[in-house]
Amino acid sequence: MKFEIMIGILFDLLSRKLSSAKYLAEKYDVSTRSIYRYINCLSLAGVPIYTVRGNNGGFSVIDTFRLSSTFMTVPEFEKTIETLSAINESVPNKLLTSIITKLKATVKNEYSGFDVKSGNLIIDAGPWGDTVGYKSKLKVISACIEKCNQLLITYRDRNGEKTERVIEPHVIVFKQGLWYVYAYCTLRKTFRFFKTGRIEKAQILNTTFLRREIEKDKLPLDFWHENTTAENVVLEISKSSLSDVEEWLGVENVRESNGKYVAEIKLPFDNGLVMKIMSYGGGVKVIAPKELKEKIKNNAKQILEFYE
Repeated sequence: MKFEIMIGILFDLLSRKLSSAKYLAEKYDVSTRSIYRYINCLSLAGVPIYTVRGNNGGFSVIDTFRLSSTFMTVPEFEKTIETLSAINESVPNKLLTSIITKLKATVKNEYSGFDVKSGNLIIDAGPWGDTVGYKSKLKVISACIEKCNQLLITYRDRNGEKTERVIEPHVIVFKQGLWYVYAYCTLRKTFRFFKTGRIEKAQILNTTFLRREIEKDKLPLDFWHENTTAENVVLEISKSSLSDVEEWLGVENVRESNGKYVAEIKLPFDNGLVMKIMSYGGGVKVIAPKELKEKIKNNAKQILEFYE
């Protein structure tokens, strides 16, 4: 969300006499190096920022500078506000709400009749069915991140084992259609990804934590499930299942070969993968590895025996 942070920094500079790199880094939960990059981008965009050096130094904008609504066109404003509003609807955030309000206020006087259209972007945080509880969990997690409160959760893993643990949420991650929270687990004494859909209960604690320095661009986003190895998987895909598999694996990982569709990709080799492939019925055939092919054959035999 680089644009969101940059807009936030711009309004900070406009509303404060001086903003230090440390202050901005802590407020937006990024490294000071990232703040210098954002400041440089704003300068290149024409914002007259000057630097005050020394222990009490920081960044400031000259007093005569006023932000004009013409720094973006009406369609650009509409798309920006639409996108930020969709994100805010899914994961409510007071800072983001403030930015949206300021963006609307910036242009309402200069663009007569300006109104944000309904747009075509919707981000629904929840699974099929009741999404209220799911969004409530995201709201609780977001509040803990903002206020550095510890969170007591009841977590059910993929094997059905239920544990109660205290976590210190740092970042919310949306990956391949699923929401995760990247948090320090006081039980395991390390940072871990927790799938939001597997959090059964969540309670904000009165105890707070000191935020650990993490760089978002270095998060281990190529994660697999715990204790799961990754294997190179080759699949043959029928035309009837092609569209669904492309959405699952990404169109870049599916190719046509000799009249057939083939996918070659590294995937976590666990029961979840077996179930996923079997959900396509005869639409997906495993070419490799042999162990995965055997697992699916055995599962298919058990299903057949179950119905005989």
